[in-house]
Amino acid sequence: MQPLVEISLLARSRSVRRLSWPTSAVAAAMAFACLEAAGAAVLVSYPFNNNADGSSGFAYTTFDSSVLTSSVVAQGAGLGVYSVGTDSWSGSTQVLKTGPGTAVAGATAADAVSNNWYFQFTLTPTASMDIRSIEADWSRGGTTAVRGWFVRSSLDSYASDLYSNQTPIGTATGLQHVGFNITGFTGLASAVTFRFYIYTDSTGRYMDFQNVQFNSHALAVPGGAGAAVLATALMGLRRRRR
Repeated sequence: MQPLVEISLLARSRSVRRLSWPTSAVAAAMAFACLEAAGAAVLVSYPFNNNADGSSGFAYTTFDSSVLTSSVVAQGAGLGVYSVGTDSWSGSTQVLKTGPGTAVAGATAADAVSNNWYFQFTLTPTASMDIRSIEADWSRGGTTAVRGWFVRSSLDSYASDLYSNQTPIGTATGLQHVGFNITGFTGLASAVTFRFYIYTDSTGRYMDFQNVQFNSHALAVPGGAGAAVLATALMGLRRRRR
């Protein structure tokens, strides 16, 4: 028989109730919560902020040398704007500014691919690497025109989106955080490249980025899933013991 774990609960009456559950069940439920709290292990991160890294703005500030031999960021041939500097919407935030090298009326994701409007990261492992999530802060450079960005990888020759985001005319500027999990990138023994494609309809309209990060662990499910799993598990055990 498994030993029991006794947990004290403060009821609305302010009295203390003591409930007991099998230790294995509590441990399993707690594991989910701990995974969420631990967050993701960072392989490499790029702040794209001259003030933060003290360089030209393209250096990484976190790099896991036990997993990676190198991480290289580069400009796609079709980008006309690719520089780290002050944004054009607040005048005080350091970002990576990107813009197309040619103007295309009503530009779409297809135009970004055909015109090579992208910047990319190539991660090379020491032996084997797992990449399970990507994070980034982004903003439109202004409120005019439809603009968007999406991420693809060399694993399928840049054929499918790992993430995509199109923003309509009038969308407010200001950095927003995005984090997304990816699958099929575990046990990689050779280099993989991730392309961040962007599209706007003019060479003077930008997409801005900051704090791009690649992680070895999946991100927690939004909404506090770990805590929810713990509560559900304990409530279920309580019902079974009645």
